[in-house]
Amino acid sequence: MRLSASPFVVQVWMPIMFILGVYLFFHGMPPEHWLIGLPLLLIPVFMCTLAEVQDQGHRIQVKRLWHSIDLAKEDVAAISQSFVEGIGVLRLRRFVPPWGRVYFVTDWSKLGVASPGSETDGTDSKSSRYSFALGMLESLVVAISGFVAARAITASVHDFRLQTSALRIGAVTLAVALCVLFAVARARRPSFANVVLFVATFIGGVALR
Repeated sequence: MRLSASPFVVQVWMPIMFILGVYLFFHGMPPEHWLIGLPLLLIPVFMCTLAEVQDQGHRIQVKRLWHSIDLAKEDVAAISQSFVEGIGVLRLRRFVPPWGRVYFVTDWSKLGVASPGSETDGTDSKSSRYSFALGMLESLVVAISGFVAARAITASVHDFRLQTSALRIGAVTLAVALCVLFAVARARRPSFANVVLFVATFIGGVALR
């Protein structure tokens, strides 16, 4: 298995879908059964903490979902492959929360070697069109996921719905505003924009129930 998908899919979309699946599976069960599912939450937490590591000469930049840090190369004790193909381990000389070390996706990272395809070979425009199409497909999947998640929850939880027309109109207005924010933010912050799109379609799915 290799994690060649974009950071948004691995760090945001897949954990949300995993948590939603666990919720729907244990919904309606006695509270003690939920204790069985708690260890499963470590999986989406781990995926959210996966990093992108970039070698910047004398320093190493570690980018995670919500922040990035710069480290001196002297702080790096070792770099190795984890038990999962495509995920490396950056061991430092100090503890790094939450796992004590940094787990990074090798397909996103560059450690002292040129990234594949960095040479210009006259195919830049084709790569650009491919990236645009891939980004649009990813956003479409996110939008459908948000709507499906809303319908699944409203179908399984009887009271999880908007009871009045005023609330439904307000929710639809908010969803439209979030879609506008998605369109504005997509070019510069695609990951944030996809989160906004997921929330927008989720709200729309609840409002249209």
